[in-house]
Amino acid sequence: MRRGLDALLNLFYPGDCFLCGTAVTRTREQSVCRLCWEKVLSLDIRPPWCACCGLPFQMELPAEEHLCGRCTVEMPPYAAARSFGYYTAEISRMIQGFKFERRRNLAALLAPLLAAAFGSTWSRTDFDLVVPLPLHPRRRRERGFNQSALLASRLSMYLIIPCSEGALTRVRHTPPQVGLADAERSLNIRGAFTCGRRELVADRRILLVDDVMTTGATAASATEALRKAGAVSVAVLTVARTVPGM
Repeated sequence: MRRGLDALLNLFYPGDCFLCGTAVTRTREQSVCRLCWEKVLSLDIRPPWCACCGLPFQMELPAEEHLCGRCTVEMPPYAAARSFGYYTAEISRMIQGFKFERRRNLAALLAPLLAAAFGSTWSRTDFDLVVPLPLHPRRRRERGFNQSALLASRLSMYLIIPCSEGALTRVRHTPPQVGLADAERSLNIRGAFTCGRRELVADRRILLVDDVMTTGATAASATEALRKAGAVSVAVLTVARTVPGM
């Protein structure tokens, strides 16, 4: 019945690709045409990358693991961070539409990218709980939903790992990080998170999920709150990350 309804809607009211405007089938293609989706997949981040934060290196390196300059100077509090692709072109447009234009249906396309990035480094037995990065209540009211929670919920179903949206809380409303220098980002986000339900994270290995990673300051602040509440370890997974020069 659902396929029949989809066929009728496509016949009389065809959808458009969110990225290029080409006609698409509503259910099967999830608002992005095949050609645009292939462009999304081509933006994936591949090794070599920093063994800790996952920043891709722009040069060929020997097979052994290496750290980027920032992680060499000061290791972040999270155990590792990985992202599916570069925050540019089609991926950045999809994430912006998802977050700021309330295109919630795009979560069905973005979550599998998270799963692909996850599988490049970890297995489901490495984690006990998936936790989305929370929004401050004021920001959530403005946006209408937490994009990270939608992604984490779908990822949780793929990995068969429990997900807890209430494990972490954002207690301080901060200005957007866009345009801030690295030191300003860290100061802006410091103390912004707390874990009021220690029983959810104590003695557990946490997978922290967000949409985009820039400097890692937000992920570090959230990780510190989870570790303070007793989490054994925290790893970070995002759909995309910004990379200098990209």
